[in-house]
Amino acid sequence: MADNAKKTHWHHEKPDSKTEILRITLWPYRSLSSRGYLYLMIGFVGLIFTLSLLFYSLGAWPVIGFLGVEIGLVWLVFRLNLNAGRNFEQISITPCATSVEKVSWRGDTHHFKIPSPWVKASCIKTNGRSDKLILSYHSGQLEIGSFLPPREKASLANALNEIFERMRGAT
Repeated sequence: MADNAKKTHWHHEKPDSKTEILRITLWPYRSLSSRGYLYLMIGFVGLIFTLSLLFYSLGAWPVIGFLGVEIGLVWLVFRLNLNAGRNFEQISITPCATSVEKVSWRGDTHHFKIPSPWVKASCIKTNGRSDKLILSYHSGQLEIGSFLPPREKASLANALNEIFERMRGAT
């Protein structure tokens, strides 16, 4: 069951006949796995090493230092991207409350609890920036899924509103 829960975005629990919990886990899509990252870096370092030998044989040995800096920068950028792929958000919805837990790749956790009868999800269009998926409640707002593509934000907002309506009817 634990392996299946990791593969799906939606997890539905009903411990007893009166309690219902719906969990949604959001995480950024990354097409490059840890193994792919390793292969990419090995290939890149091999290419730079070959270029370094070429420049050394041509007498342009000072270029080798710049190629070393390039390896370091490429490694850093890909490492930061790989780490950012480990961020996730978990939304737990019950008839009484909605809990949002945001976890960064470093393990920093932020918890938010919102009374479920007052929550509404909306996708706000912005100019020049990515759309925002907002949970609105009373006079407060909470942005979720900032790493999701715009199409997924809109469909998630619709799905969340359907869930909120169903949970309101369960109370």
